[in-house]
Amino acid sequence: MNRIITVLLLAVGALVVLSLAMLASGTMLWVGEAQVESQAAACGIGFVTLWLAARTDYHQLQRWAVPIYAVMVLLLLLTLSPLGSSKGGAQRWLWGVQPSEFAKMGLIVGLAWFAARFEHRMDHFFSGVVGMASVAALPLVFILLEPDKGTTALLCLVTFLMMVVAGVRIWQVMLPAVLCVTVFVVIILNSEYAMKRVNAFLHPEQNSDGYHQVLQGLYAFGAGGVDGAGLGRGSFKYNIPEHHTDFIFPVVGEELGLPFTLAVVGVFAVILVCGARITQSAPDLFGALLAAGITFVICAQALFNLGVVTDLLPNKGIPLPLVSRGGTGVVMMLGLIGCLVSVARHGVAGIETTRPFGNPFSRMDTELPE
Repeated sequence: MNRIITVLLLAVGALVVLSLAMLASGTMLWVGEAQVESQAAACGIGFVTLWLAARTDYHQLQRWAVPIYAVMVLLLLLTLSPLGSSKGGAQRWLWGVQPSEFAKMGLIVGLAWFAARFEHRMDHFFSGVVGMASVAALPLVFILLEPDKGTTALLCLVTFLMMVVAGVRIWQVMLPAVLCVTVFVVIILNSEYAMKRVNAFLHPEQNSDGYHQVLQGLYAFGAGGVDGAGLGRGSFKYNIPEHHTDFIFPVVGEELGLPFTLAVVGVFAVILVCGARITQSAPDLFGALLAAGITFVICAQALFNLGVVTDLLPNKGIPLPLVSRGGTGVVMMLGLIGCLVSVARHGVAGIETTRPFGNPFSRMDTELPE
């Protein structure tokens, strides 16, 4: 697995370098160097977290899964209390950080622990679907109440995908999935703010205000063309609200051109393949689910963001992993990568396991040492 770990870390490092370069370029006129320095500091903390997580046996997470889950729920609850702070109509911050970012790790660990504990009963509806859904329900409800519909939808998707990897029969997942989608649609229909964004996506010509951010992002892509305007030379980026967070990808397109935008997509594809290989080589179900959940949350979040900025999905504020500005997000994402590396370090090529899935990409290497 040494090659997989090397490729994974190179891919992550490339995204972080790109992030700092684009933040320096995209914020130079209105915030100076302060935000770039704070993001660089967060990246430094994140790489230390990655190193510590990679050197720690991931089974420690299994032993501490219940306390980790309990702390996650407590932090989300405190966020909704008077101790939490709000911005833009959403109460998502607690003491300057976003507990919903920690919830990504807490939920993955909780689901992996539950499935590993009841491994041989995952094909039963109540043990598999109902059990794992019960683990996910409380944090998802708290995140939805902030409100943060994007993160809720992301973690719902990750939960269903982890159910399948854990051995739950696909037909058993379909009913709760349809029920979850139905409830989510009802929530959106009863949210004026959410419906404004949906209408802007469906009828942009009638909702110029709601479509402004996406439209400016598309203009930035068009202005960059194939070659790009050059690093720091883009001008359309200053017309994009939140171009340093959720809409940083159009800045890449404007300044660095089509090859770099395709390269970013390719890097996330590399992370997906590496995560799949690590999942396949994990020596136990907990490690496999931990690796799968981490891979799902990173790649699904990237897919959501890329879909929004290219006008393939309704606009929803969700950052591009490891690229968008956000201290809590980058620290947690790098920490998750460290856990993925830990699983890879304990992986064994060609191991016979009872896991109900196979490698969808290729045969595992057998010539590498453990």
